[in-house]
Amino acid sequence: MRFVTFHRPGDSTPRLGLDNTDGETYTDLTARYPDDPAFASMLALIDAGDRGLDAAWEAYQKLDEAALVEQDAMTLLAPFTPRRMRDCGLIVSHLRQSISRTARWITEHTDDERSYATLYRQLDGAFSPLYDPATPVQYAERNPETVSAPNAVLEWPAGSDYLDYELEFAAVIGRGGTNITPEEAEQHIFGYTVYNDWSLRDVQARNALAGAGAHGNAKDFPESNPFGPCVVTRDEIPDPQNLRMSVRVNGETWGEGSSAQMIHSFPEAIEHISAREPIVAGEVWGTGTVRNGSSFELGRRLPRPAHVELEIERIGVLAQYVIPKP
Repeated sequence: MRFVTFHRPGDSTPRLGLDNTDGETYTDLTARYPDDPAFASMLALIDAGDRGLDAAWEAYQKLDEAALVEQDAMTLLAPFTPRRMRDCGLIVSHLRQSISRTARWITEHTDDERSYATLYRQLDGAFSPLYDPATPVQYAERNPETVSAPNAVLEWPAGSDYLDYELEFAAVIGRGGTNITPEEAEQHIFGYTVYNDWSLRDVQARNALAGAGAHGNAKDFPESNPFGPCVVTRDEIPDPQNLRMSVRVNGETWGEGSSAQMIHSFPEAIEHISAREPIVAGEVWGTGTVRNGSSFELGRRLPRPAHVELEIERIGVLAQYVIPKP
């Protein structure tokens, strides 16, 4: 099943929707089950577990005319505000390209006296353990309050001349726990979605130069962590490590890849991370960026304005507009 969050025309109340896979309608589950708290939001549905999914499946099988809404008339919202966001090192194939570009940017835009080769080696050293599949899965935190909606119009952030997208696959955690076994790990996944880890490359490079790392305010800024357009349940994607991925800018394909680049699976990530700390239902975990999944790696820059579309097979297209700040 494919779940969305939307609001109706003239009513800003978020509603939980089920895609009827007809290309035209959703079932408004909040209207279909008005007295059931499991359908008040997508987080509530995740928390309801199998009971909620069983009721949603009944709504899919037996359409209720009173709950049908036309997709084109609805405004999609962020599926939900995650309880926690982690960007994991499951795909690392883009890192060296990005690190090389960062070293080059520092040599060309700052007065640092180190050579490109020296900077490249030093910056890469901080990430090189991630290239080894034997290294337990690591992650960087993202601020859940920075999620934004599919099709949103974003203003170019102040203080940066180099806004960049990052094409990532993501999992939604459906059950929490600690010390989760390999045999149980997959059952803790609710579903999958598309994630765009918007990044400020010039801010990131300056932070790296100052020893402040690659994340922080280069990754967490208003509306910088969108995912969507829907959440697809785990059973709909039997082979999550074999999905085509692509990105288009103003209708032109800028990058293509595959989730086959994952050196760790989501179940492995659940096993590794839950061995160190608790995980909770309602988290969103990114894979890391697919190779050639950012403009920075390609030596390109987003035009202003830009329509950016990130697509993953069997899930859909996460699109947003970026416009110059007035």
